[in-house]
Amino acid sequence: MTQDQLGFDSPITSLKGIGDSSALKLTRLNIFTVGDLIRFLPSRYLDFTKQLTINQLKEKETSSFLATISNLKSFYTRSGKLITQAIARDSTSEISLNWFNNPYIKKIITEDTQYTIAGTPTFFGPKLTLISPTLEAGNSFSLNTKGLVPVYPLTKGITSRWLRQKIYSILNLIAIIDPLENQNLLALQKAYFQIHFPENKKQKLVSDKRLSFNQHLSINLNNLLKINNLGPSPQIQIIPQVHQDSLSKLPFTLTEGQQKTIHHLYQDLASPHYSHRLIQGDTGSGKTATILLAANQCLANNFSCALVAPTQILATQHWQTFKKYLLDPQKVCLVLGGSTEKLPINNPQVYIGTHALITKLPSQLKHPLAFLAIDEQHKFGVKQRELLQTRTPIPHFINLSATPIPRTIALGLLGDIKLSNLKYPPQNRLPIKTYVTSSSYFKKSTSWLTKQLSLKNQIFVVCPNIYDQKTATNSVEKITQHYIDILPPKTPVFSLHGQLNNSLQQQIIEKFKQTPGSVLVSTSLIEVGIDIPSASIMIIHSAERFGLAQLHQLRGRVGRGQTQSYCFLVPSTDDQVEKERLQLLQKYNSGLTLAKKDLILRGAGEVFGEKQHGTLQTRLTYFWSKKSFLQAKKLAKKLIQEKISLAETIASRLNSC
Repeated sequence: MTQDQLGFDSPITSLKGIGDSSALKLTRLNIFTVGDLIRFLPSRYLDFTKQLTINQLKEKETSSFLATISNLKSFYTRSGKLITQAIARDSTSEISLNWFNNPYIKKIITEDTQYTIAGTPTFFGPKLTLISPTLEAGNSFSLNTKGLVPVYPLTKGITSRWLRQKIYSILNLIAIIDPLENQNLLALQKAYFQIHFPENKKQKLVSDKRLSFNQHLSINLNNLLKINNLGPSPQIQIIPQVHQDSLSKLPFTLTEGQQKTIHHLYQDLASPHYSHRLIQGDTGSGKTATILLAANQCLANNFSCALVAPTQILATQHWQTFKKYLLDPQKVCLVLGGSTEKLPINNPQVYIGTHALITKLPSQLKHPLAFLAIDEQHKFGVKQRELLQTRTPIPHFINLSATPIPRTIALGLLGDIKLSNLKYPPQNRLPIKTYVTSSSYFKKSTSWLTKQLSLKNQIFVVCPNIYDQKTATNSVEKITQHYIDILPPKTPVFSLHGQLNNSLQQQIIEKFKQTPGSVLVSTSLIEVGIDIPSASIMIIHSAERFGLAQLHQLRGRVGRGQTQSYCFLVPSTDDQVEKERLQLLQKYNSGLTLAKKDLILRGAGEVFGEKQHGTLQTRLTYFWSKKSFLQAKKLAKKLIQEKISLAETIASRLNSC
């Protein structure tokens, strides 16, 4: 394939030296096209901007230097290991070089020839030594030993050195069309080259800034174009008396965070312009109450509204709450899958339901939706959420979550989604004590668990699988029997999972709720919508199989009463990386903080595509610059005002490059 034919959308196998085997390995890094490889940014850099002399080298500090190589020899140890040794010398000193089981290294080295050498010195015996150093001939241009050398996220069979070579070849072959060539910015081709192969930190930052601006402009253009096509949103009048009546019906006083959030919701609803708000708050922080007050204002203005939940359990719980505290309880309707009841559409309603509500609710209503709220928004796919927004007029959009998805957090931090944070839990709530513990250690805790049960406390136990799959991963089947065996006879141990019908699920939950001193072993089915104040212990087996957000949600099933509550994370692996990840739960109690950590670990995802995590923009330093984001928003507005067709073209090109 020629330079003219090669584009961002070309399959990765179009490149010389990348066959089916390499392409398969690259898929594990989400690299499928030439563009994916170009956009596969380094996670860090080795700083070889300053070349040292040998006498300046320090143990465990990765460095590069210029030296000649001599005294090259190879030999086998008694165990059959091949060792190749050499001496590197410059005018200041010398250092030993060692390679293990590399029969080819001797063939590529010419003695008494100058090389640029890079590696991390360590003591091998009494002498400072470089183990398997990187070599490049002379003092010429280098991809691996000079400047800021990129280091990439890897998978088995793919090295950073291999990626450097392939990316360098592409950038010298492909012609990148810059959609912003008239905006007095660093050329896009140059920005990509310098982000991968910067000579110094300044080049890296300048390139980072340009690529971040691309991301920001893409987000803003796509968002503004989308809103431009949506038309106006319902506008309601906030009625003070309705607000006071709503407060008087609640059995509690609003927290400061709830008061601020309601104020912001009222501002959104009073505007004809579409708004998108995230209400973040941990379990028990009062997210539902803010939606209830907003719903009363909608009904008073002859508008409907909707609240969608991911499970029947949670939807039913919300419906019960609204029936109890809504100013007009007759105007709340529950919509579940399998129901054949005709929806009331002649009067303003609060529609509460599961995914079924998405398809059952007519796109046009006599009393349109003023707002649409999605609870536990991380449980919904991109397509499902977007389908909810294809309504006329377009309702204001509200996300509710203790642990928002990475993309939502990214947009919230940048200011493109309005963020309301319910920081403070209700009074008298104690923080949940969280521990990462080994399965062997936890098995010794039977007496402590027995004591807790004797105090009428209840225990949740969560496993990733329903049935035993003969792996290290624990199952509901296996763990249920385990707790029956270790706990005193006649201890009530219930079992719950998604293969049971909804009616039976509800029965089991209700029976557990009414049985003090009992245990419920379940899959992650209980992640949302379960409110049992006497449940004070959460045990999660094979905890490494769950994401941070999911673990935090599960932890939120306890700590809802005034008793000290505990969460035990019991991994089924000794993997140190997984252990450190789980320890974030031990360190942080805030869902927002954990969501930000999840953002760093997983990436922000495609802002307007279907992927909710994993793309590359979060590796850019300036991606988090609000100044850059606001500048991009200003330019986006200008482009749309001047010529919308041009704005659409630029948006399309930005999306592809």
